[in-house]
Parts: sequence; C-alpha cells; structure tokens
Amino acid sequence: MTKKITATEELRSIGEAFDDSILAASPEELREELAAQGLDVEKVVAEMDAINASAKLAGAKMRLERAKEAVKAAKSRPTVVSSTERESVRARLHDMRAGKGGHASGLMIAARKGDGLSESDEEGAVDDMAQLEALEGQDPETDGE
Repeated sequence: MTKKITATEELRSIGEAFDDSILAASPEELREELAAQGLDVEKVVAEMDAINASAKLAGAKMRLERAKEAVKAAKSRPTVVSSTERESVRARLHDMRAGKGGHASGLMIAARKGDGLSESDEEGAVDDMAQLEALEGQDPETDGE
C-alpha cells in the first residue's frame, strides 16, 4: 500500500531538489546559469554577499543577546557562602598574599602598584573567590535549569 503524495509535499520535494542542485553547482555553473537568465552576475553576487553578511550579523546579535541573558540569569542567582567557607577563603587569600600560594602575591600587589589591598579590596577578593568556589562546586547538569 502506497501513500498518496499531496500537492504540498510534491512542491516541497521540488523546492528541495532546486536547493540541492544550487548547493551542488560549482561557482562557474552558477555564474553561467545567472548569465543565461540575463541577470547581472556581479550584482547578484554582491546581493548574496550582502544577504550573507546580514545573516551573520543577525546571528551574532542573537548569540550576544543569549549570552547577555545567561549572564543576567547567572548574576541573579544568589551564591550562598557560609561564614566558615568565607573564613577559609580569607585564610587562603592571606596565604596567597604572603607568598604561600605561589607567585600570586606579586600579582595582587602589582594591581595596587605595591601599596597592598584596602579592606574593601580584600572583601571584594574574598567575595569573588568564594563565589568562584561555589560556582565550581555546582553540578553542571543543573546549571541551565
């Protein structure tokens, strides 16, 4: 038993065949076809390049908007850090500044031109490190939900 093909399906099939033939054609074949139809080849190529550039730009803008939304969503989720974890991070920060954490102490001081961290800088660094540890500890399977 065969299924009867509808007119819509038949048109879709014809359209797909046209698409496939265009995609399979070489640039020379496409230029010949355009010229045979009496079209200005260079004008068509320029129009297609403009359409392609516009599509790339639209795609980039869409990806940027998605990224902005993802950042906004990530920032809106509160990072819960216990006071014990915060003090552990503060101790590691002091170790880093004292040179016990590798070469990080020089890098941190360089940001302040050798003057050291202010209290608010230290609190900010502790917050950042604690949030980073909390994010690293999250299950990546549940992050997008």
